[in-house]
Amino acid sequence: MVGYMGSGKTTVGRVVARDLEWDFVDLDAAIAERAGLSIPEIFAEAGEPRFRELERLELSRALGGPRERVVSCGGGVVIDPRNRALLQGVPTVFLWEDADVLYRRTRGPNRPLRGTSFEDFSRRYAERLPYYLEVASLHLEPGDRPPRRVADEIVEWLRTEAA
Repeated sequence: MVGYMGSGKTTVGRVVARDLEWDFVDLDAAIAERAGLSIPEIFAEAGEPRFRELERLELSRALGGPRERVVSCGGGVVIDPRNRALLQGVPTVFLWEDADVLYRRTRGPNRPLRGTSFEDFSRRYAERLPYYLEVASLHLEPGDRPPRRVADEIVEWLRTEAA
């Protein structure tokens, strides 16, 4: 699952994984666990290039392996063309919303970039949007629907894809 922060990738991804009895991987959590540092600490101590390297390695691990899984990718995973190539090889869902909706959803105290202006937030989203569209096999707008309904649509699509 790809999309910008606040799109519901983790929430919906957990439901999809549970429904399909697949593993669930939150890519940012996996990176933090392997590094022994939080994502903000990785950025502060090693910088964004190091984080992106760790992200690429963890994405490759998450997409490999013997069991099927749902992977909730961080919002910037699509920046790296190598990651986009990996994502194009698997069914990928893009959860999209208008920038103003995402901005409102991400103003909480534990969210990254919460102090970012709407203009910067929107610019970053606009820069990534073509990449989300490039890698995604399915585009969904969650809107005000509960995560359960969005997950149901994804599960139905995945079952159709596998048939």
